Amino acid sequence: MNKTMELNKETANRLWVKQFGKRQKAFDFAGREIAKASYNDRNSNFGWNVDHILPESRGGKTADHNLICCSIKTNDEKADRFPAFKANGKQFEIQRRENHYEIIEKSRKTENQYLDDSVNFYDVAQGLKCWKKCKPDEREVFVAFAKIKLEVSYGETSTINKFREFIKKMFDTSNIYEDRNINYSSFGSTTVVFTIVNYNVPSKEDSEEWLNLCVLLSTYRDYLIKKTAINKLQILCGIFCYENESQMRSAICNDIIANHNMIFNENLMVNELIKINTSANKELVDAQPICRMTMSCRPDIRWYPYNLVFTKLSANLQKRIDN
Repeated sequence: MNKTMELNKETANRLWVKQFGKRQKAFDFAGREIAKASYNDRNSNFGWNVDHILPESRGGKTADHNLICCSIKTNDEKADRFPAFKANGKQFEIQRRENHYEIIEKSRKTENQYLDDSVNFYDVAQGLKCWKKCKPDEREVFVAFAKIKLEVSYGETSTINKFREFIKKMFDTSNIYEDRNINYSSFGSTTVVFTIVNYNVPSKEDSEEWLNLCVLLSTYRDYLIKKTAINKLQILCGIFCYENESQMRSAICNDIIANHNMIFNENLMVNELIKINTSANKELVDAQPICRMTMSCRPDIRWYPYNLVFTKLSANLQKRIDN
């Protein structure tokens, strides 16, 4: 989701479903029971709201990866405390995990144990001990990407530049590659394909957030086409899996960044791994792939049209179009 999204009941209920599924009651991270129907109800023993994991006062974003549903009591106890706080009689710590933050119960050992940063490599015993602990990372690597085909009226360079800054802020990344040398353009227009890459999407929550960003951009599509010099906007939202980081680094340029063979058929399309690892699977349970990617190394990757939008945002944008 966009980092400037509004925290309201609609957003809260969406986050509830993302965190707890169809359950009407659940326990927050501190062990307090909450009920979906008691959103923002301080008079209920099951009242809950949405909290920033990394506090806003510390630079925390209002984005899915930094939001958590929890009891109002838990939220009040946590407040803006960082990095350690106490809630429901338990000690917690906010820890950075690659590109996001997580709340970790202090009494629980974390799965990821990092090497001691204070290793003295001038001490042979410490140096060799560190060497023995170092193991090559052979885990599968999941890379998310969005390829955005933008067609603008001829000479509208400022629109292209403006759109680039728009998606840079929306996806909160500088990993944007641009290709204007593709023979997609129709007469009197210029076509640019932007490629945005997220090199680390280890969980289904990360995949869901990436899909949400692509749906968010797709929701703005009608407004941008009707109110700006943009004539066409099509999006491919995908995830590729690699056996390890070494394979990813050697293949990602040809597979994603420099690949001109991905076919834009609909406003928004998602590939098989997005379908499997996100809520899109419910919508596309009986869907048939509309096309295949013409890549010799990945001939079996299927793509599906996924033209969903954020309803409230879409309605508000339509009002701006009509005005």
